[in-house]
Amino acid sequence: MSPLNTLSGGYKGGSPRVRSENSKKPYSGEAPKEIDSKELANQIKSWYVSGKITREGMDYIINELNKL
Repeated sequence: MSPLNTLSGGYKGGSPRVRSENSKKPYSGEAPKEIDSKELANQIKSWYVSGKITREGMDYIINELNKL
């Protein structure tokens, strides 16, 4: 009886192409600057006073910060 030949049967090829490790370049930009929390709070207050953010938006921000 003859052995069953499949599409991959008996294939002795090399390993599949491996991606180069050169794609992992080190980060060369500046480190992120720390945000001044007082300045951020004042900016949010000014957005609220000027109508750029609603009370619902403020509540959402507060709830998200409380999760942290």
